[in-house]
This record gives sequence, structure tokens and C-alpha cells, in this order.
Amino acid sequence: MADNVEQLKALRQATGARMLDCQKALKECNGNMDEAMAWLRKKNLAAGEATSTRQAQEGLLGVKVGADGRTMAIVEVSSNTDFVARNEKFKALVNQLAELCEGLKIDSVEVLQRQRLNGRGVSETLQELAGTMGENIAIKRVAFIEGELGHYVHFDQKQACVVELEGVTGEKARELGKELAMHIVFAKPTCISPEEVPAEEVQKEKAIIQERLKEDPKNSKKPPQILEKIAEGQLGKFYSTVCLNEQPYFRENAKKVSQVLKENGGAKVKRFIYMKVGG
Repeated sequence: MADNVEQLKALRQATGARMLDCQKALKECNGNMDEAMAWLRKKNLAAGEATSTRQAQEGLLGVKVGADGRTMAIVEVSSNTDFVARNEKFKALVNQLAELCEGLKIDSVEVLQRQRLNGRGVSETLQELAGTMGENIAIKRVAFIEGELGHYVHFDQKQACVVELEGVTGEKARELGKELAMHIVFAKPTCISPEEVPAEEVQKEKAIIQERLKEDPKNSKKPPQILEKIAEGQLGKFYSTVCLNEQPYFRENAKKVSQVLKENGGAKVKRFIYMKVGG
């Protein structure tokens, strides 16, 4: 009985259909979830309007690394619910799309949607699965990268990162890149170095710091040039939150990432791609 209740709740969450209709669908399909979803759609009982207006913030990341480790593709496919994202058919499609992107070096959603998969158009395949599942299913993002790479995929396939390095090659690049990719998933920097932070973002942060200093009674008698130096110092804390090289290394907080790179033959991060489902 408990299994039937959980199955009923899952079907209702996945389709948005009424509870009574979900019960009937499961009965008609002998408890087969995929068939029950299709049955509801055929009977126009799935709440299509509800799922179409609800943002598809769930989904999975598909990651495919080339045979030589020098190419990699990441594909984000979205769905309305995590229940559908965990469906084996959904997971298989996500992985197939990643393989297609890596093999053809595809780096855009538009190009991927024009391709063929298993003898059918990618867009057609997505529409068919969406019809079966009763949810919005769409390719949200695609990335392709080539070079000396290391990567990390979180266990739930909701986050992934790939790092391109220079100054190291082969297995050393893959190992160091994986460590840095794990750090990025943990610390979530938005850029590599302070020079990459947009000037307007720096000025905004600096203005906030200066205002905070002025409001502190302890600073009332300090000359402007001293307050300016204090502000510059505090700006370093801001950089340590958004710049990869300035962040404390996730495995050893006493070190910055820049020091870890220096210890690995002076390696440099050329670029990184970080994706999070729904992000």
C-alpha cells in the first residue's frame, strides 16, 4: 500500500493531473509509471497548462569527455520536476546528447537542436519524451571545450565544471584540473583574477565599503587617504569571494589557489566552465 501511495504522489507531481485521474491511470496501466503518464496525456487529463507555465528548474547535466581527454562537452537538459529528471529514459537522452556534442564539437543549443539522434531529429526526440512524461523538457545550455583539461561532475549530475590549463599537460593537467574543478563547484568563483572583474562591479563594492567606513564612529577622525587605503584592503576580501586565484584553496585554507598553481610548475587557469542545473 505504501508503494502505491508513493507512486500516486509521484505521478501527480510529474503530470499535475487530478488525484482521481492518476489513480485511474495507474489502475489502467497496471502500475507502470511511463504508461500511466502516456495514458493521461492521451486522455488530455495531464495538466499541460500547469507544467507549461511552471519554470523548468530541474534537470540533469550530461558530460562527455573525448577519448584523449582533450575535448569535453556539457549539456544541460531541463525538466519541471526532479522525478522526471531521474527517469532512466531522461538520463539516457541527456547522456546521448552530451556524446553527440563532444563528437561533433557542438557548442550551442541551436546547432544541437538541428542534429539527428538515433535516426530522428533532436527536437522531435525531445518533444516525444516531453509528451510521454507530461512535462517541459528542453536543452537549456551547451558547452564544448578543447585543450589541457580536468573536470569534475557532482554525484547527482546537478553541477559540473571543466578547467582548461596551460603550463601542464596530460595526466598532470587532468589531475590538477579535477582538483580545481572540485574547488570551483565548492567555492563558486565567477572569474579567474581581479583583472577580470567588471569595473562597475568593483566600484559598486568599493562604494559600499567606503560608506560603511564613514558610518563607523571609530573612523571619524581618520583622514580620507587612510580611509582609502583601508577600503582597498577590504576590497581584497571581496576579490577572495569572486576570483578563483584569490580564493582560499578548499583543501587547505591557508593557501590561495594561486599558490597551488605555483606549486604545480607555475600552471595557469586559462578558463573554466561551471554549470549548475537551473542556474
